[in-house]
Amino acid sequence: MDQSSAMAEHIMEASGLTLHFSPAQIFLGLAMLTIILLSNGKSLLFMWHVRLVLQLSRHLLFRRRSLTISSASHGAESLFLPVLTSSYTPLLDVDYNLHKSNSTFFNDLDDNRTELMLALFKNVMAPQKQGKSTLKPKTINLGGTACIFKKPIAPFARYEISSRVLCWDQKWIYVVSHFTKPGANKPTAFVLGSQTPSSQMARVVGKADEASEEGVYASAIAKYVFKAGRVTVAPEEVIAECGLFPEKTFTQQGGRAERGGLKPREVSQGHWSWERVQEECRRNLPLAQNFANLDQLHGTRFGGSGPALYAY
Repeated sequence: MDQSSAMAEHIMEASGLTLHFSPAQIFLGLAMLTIILLSNGKSLLFMWHVRLVLQLSRHLLFRRRSLTISSASHGAESLFLPVLTSSYTPLLDVDYNLHKSNSTFFNDLDDNRTELMLALFKNVMAPQKQGKSTLKPKTINLGGTACIFKKPIAPFARYEISSRVLCWDQKWIYVVSHFTKPGANKPTAFVLGSQTPSSQMARVVGKADEASEEGVYASAIAKYVFKAGRVTVAPEEVIAECGLFPEKTFTQQGGRAERGGLKPREVSQGHWSWERVQEECRRNLPLAQNFANLDQLHGTRFGGSGPALYAY
């Protein structure tokens, strides 16, 4: 008998407690503990940090090239395509109403939106050395987020999270996210890791009908700002540095069309043109600006001009 076992036996004898477990009871207890840990794995201590480290390792070390989006390789419409994540509601995420707690939605959004931002902007977050042409590293800071809840998610229920770039202005780039039932997102192909030519995705995005709200659990929006040190960098500049914009045609460059030249909305292989990308951004900008106007909430602070209910 080792020292720890002897000490435990001495404590039990001194306290007058006697515990005896049969092998079957020990096995059952370990089995139940294993089930509890496995079913709550995503919400255990430090698992959020583990997932973040795995994401950074995958994008910056092991699969950098295969997980990088560019207009030249995947079409300019890829800037607006979503990243999909499948997840579930562990018991630790359930609140007193016996459904997924509202606060836990933001942990899922962290995972999904981080994946999107790494896929699109890793080349400015951690630039590869290219001599004098090496990009200056930039950080991406979350400036605000909001989530609108529509339907509850039951314990242990599976769901999908999708996030995509909505639009941008002079300072912020806006990302929209949705929590949906499994299978509610039905992409005809995946730009990365798909055998389907990426040129087909332009037709998929271009012909997409208005998304149905059926099967939506919640929707969220976030705004990010790019910083080079303490200097704010315009989103369009960063998007261009990452190679996510198409080449400008003669119209956008201010040139004169030659006979047989491209029309403003035409791009080779059916991908989106510069004009089409800007049109998509402008289409969604009014919705994003409504969210940006919430900055005025800072001016509604109570301050010290009167009494309060109480402190606790």
